Amino acid sequence: MAVIVLLALLGAALAYRVAYRLYLSPLAKFPGPKLAALSTWYEFYYDVIKKGQFSFHIDDLHNKYGPIVRISPEELHIKDSTFWDELYARNPKQAKYKRNAARLGNKTSTFSTTDPQLHRLRRSALNPMFSKQAIRKFELTVRDKLIYMCDKIALYKESGSVLTINKAFSCLTGDIITKYCFGIGYEHLKSPDFQDNFHDAFFALAGFGHVVLHFPWLHPLMRRMPDSWRTTMNPAIAKIIRLRKDLQHKISSIRSEKGAVPPPEHPTIFHAVLESSLPDFEKSPGRLVNEAQLLIGAGLETTAWALCNAIFYILSDQAVHDRLRQELFNAIPDPSAADAFNLLHLESLPYLKACIKESVRFSIGVTTRTARVFSSPLPYSDWVIPPNTPVSMTMTDINFDDYVYGDARKFRPERWLGNATAKDGKPLDHYFVAFGRGPRGCLGINLAHLELYTTIASIFRRFKLELFETDHTDVEMIADMFLPCPKPDTKGIRVKVV
Repeated sequence: MAVIVLLALLGAALAYRVAYRLYLSPLAKFPGPKLAALSTWYEFYYDVIKKGQFSFHIDDLHNKYGPIVRISPEELHIKDSTFWDELYARNPKQAKYKRNAARLGNKTSTFSTTDPQLHRLRRSALNPMFSKQAIRKFELTVRDKLIYMCDKIALYKESGSVLTINKAFSCLTGDIITKYCFGIGYEHLKSPDFQDNFHDAFFALAGFGHVVLHFPWLHPLMRRMPDSWRTTMNPAIAKIIRLRKDLQHKISSIRSEKGAVPPPEHPTIFHAVLESSLPDFEKSPGRLVNEAQLLIGAGLETTAWALCNAIFYILSDQAVHDRLRQELFNAIPDPSAADAFNLLHLESLPYLKACIKESVRFSIGVTTRTARVFSSPLPYSDWVIPPNTPVSMTMTDINFDDYVYGDARKFRPERWLGNATAKDGKPLDHYFVAFGRGPRGCLGINLAHLELYTTIASIFRRFKLELFETDHTDVEMIADMFLPCPKPDTKGIRVKVV
């Protein structure tokens, strides 16, 4: 009898949940498939079973239902480039969707912080490290890394070997971000054929996020497992395990040296946080390691992929390639001069700037939708979105919106020259959202600019490259793994130095 009563109660609870989500929820009036309204297993199917396809499916839903769609029991998605600033930039009190905070396993990092006040507090300790002034002081170090990479690339011309340049870029951005933020020199650029880098490790972690969204206890569980178990389950994360240990050692070293030795000429992120006015509980080793790991992942993958897109698309269009090279040869007559690749000088070159913007647009950045939560009703078109509803947009939709760019799928740097405007007459920069906007915009934008300008200028001023057995399928996103994922059998962006 007790079993029958229990089953009846469970059946009634399930029936009520179904009825609530389909008919009684404040979101029941919004368009979208009933299965999505019923359960997040709908998302699980497309992102986990079909491997990173939910973003593409959301696009199909917009084609069917319109610019606003209910994509889960509690989340709405909007596809409308004109609404981006309203959602992300104009309201400083926007909160991040708590469900997304567990995705990367770093819930206490600034990036994953949901509460807007706590986010502002944590970010205030990091902002000085990433200001334009602070980044300029690091310019010579970046230049030294670039010179080393370029000298190594020159050897490929002598040998006639094929260079997988995406590996070189992963080594470059990894060495830069770890040295800049934490004073740890992994020297991945020195590895044979640029084979030793963090790419596979962070890509595996990012893709695992689709699973963690539905099972948020997985990351804490795996952290408690022996290292040997974790690396057996996924060998790619061995480098992240080592990285976290190195970061913990660095924190302990800085804490023990505090007051005993003078601060370094270039303080690390840990120095900045430990010496900030943050309360002591914000300076715990565990939180600092989470902060550090996420900064490395963000500073490594997005910039490296933008560089890959630049190489591929510039080499794919002879007119673009020749025009960029001509501008660089005119502006930099002697590439061996000490100030040849000064950032301020490079930023004044209009076609270089246009090529970089177009490359960043094509590289997308973060491909997964990012949801915000507002405590008050949010008007959109003829709709009023109820308070405390997660609302998301996807950067891919903005970057490839024909309403904005006209021929959005064509790599055309010329669109950024002069007083460039979108089809609606607004400045084109208004829709350049690759680095985000507002209080949660990209922390490392100034470091990314330094890497992008100096790397692209150095490569195309010093070398003449040709693509080798590489086509658009090697850069085209076929899966959203938080980061853009090309075809699984890609051999990378391969070039020959001629």
